[in-house]
Amino acid sequence: MATTTSLTTTYSGKVAGGYIRAAFMSNETLAGITVKENVDFKQVVRRLVDDITFAEGTCDFSPTGEITLDERILEIKKLQIQRQICKGDLGGENGNLLHDWDAAEVQNGQLPTSLTDALIATILGGAAANNETLIWSGDVTNAGEYDGFVTLIAAAGISPSAGSGTLNSSNIITNLGLLVAACPMGVKTSQEKPIIYLSQNAWEAYMIANAGTGNGWYTYGGPEMPKQYLGYQMHVCPGLPANHMLIAQKSNLWFGTNVLSDWNEVKVLDMTDLDASDNVRFRARFFAGAQIGFPAEIATWGANF
Repeated sequence: MATTTSLTTTYSGKVAGGYIRAAFMSNETLAGITVKENVDFKQVVRRLVDDITFAEGTCDFSPTGEITLDERILEIKKLQIQRQICKGDLGGENGNLLHDWDAAEVQNGQLPTSLTDALIATILGGAAANNETLIWSGDVTNAGEYDGFVTLIAAAGISPSAGSGTLNSSNIITNLGLLVAACPMGVKTSQEKPIIYLSQNAWEAYMIANAGTGNGWYTYGGPEMPKQYLGYQMHVCPGLPANHMLIAQKSNLWFGTNVLSDWNEVKVLDMTDLDASDNVRFRARFFAGAQIGFPAEIATWGANF
């Protein structure tokens, strides 16, 4: 389906030259999980389990124990954003751009630089925001999506659950305790400590609860404030559905892509010299996929898991 340009205005004077873009959530989840680059569509990730035990010392070599090796497949999906805008759609009456945009740019048949920059920033911001949602709730059966962590954990069906329901300031601390209690002891006592991943509303409920008990620094500490519960690091994920939490090791949650820099690049092509049209095309293309390692080592809270 072609890009639709919707222009709502009651003003016929000169535009100030700037654009206020809609706010996008940031792709903060990536900072708290394992990111694998240079994946060529599929990558085999091997898992190793060895429950180490001791044996009595002897003069001989007598191997004991069991080493288990298996694997999971991290598959990435090719995704893209394509937009086309007509320079003639951006003017006032009769397609006259001169009273709306810089005359020099219009006379040269160019899209205003300020609009081009705003569109590029909007596309990049939108890509990050959409990926923040897909990395949790994506469904590969839907066009333009890949399976996210919530989908993968639910499909595995073996992750310990601490419950579900609405999280608020009166129950968040109790339910965080249930979540930590549901986490396997081997995960909590491992060298790599697990991380508590929270939805935005869960984190806000936790801040309010702490403020109510006199720990006001949770409310006023600012973005650099360390986020912890019982010594476990907390990571707020804007794309995690409301009223959802999980505790897992960072190495157990994987996001795969081909070239990470592709997420910061938008191609811009003015079609005037190619087909004599007034169209300008914008394109971003990248790869993405998610996978979990050991679903039984991820404890969850939320109805969608």
